[in-house]
Amino acid sequence: MEENILDDYVALLASKGFRLNVGDLHFIDFGRHYTDATESQVKIALEVTLIQQLSFDGSYFIALLESFVKENITSKKRAYALLNQLKSNREKKHTCTVG
Repeated sequence: MEENILDDYVALLASKGFRLNVGDLHFIDFGRHYTDATESQVKIALEVTLIQQLSFDGSYFIALLESFVKENITSKKRAYALLNQLKSNREKKHTCTVG
């Protein structure tokens, strides 16, 4: 069943009128092989990319996918928890205190 997760998600997107172009699909496949991600991780990274960026952004997708593989993210809940953690860490780095 793992091998159909991504195909089913792309088909679902298409049925709702959101079509990825051939180049996007090739890049998604490249990202999967480049990061050695599971179908499930690729699907989550694709879904999060589309929600956060409102379109397919290859560099954002690869960055997410690399993070998901590194942190062994296998669910949307954990993916969003990681994104929140990364956002929080980034905000802390940009905070300036005046003493």
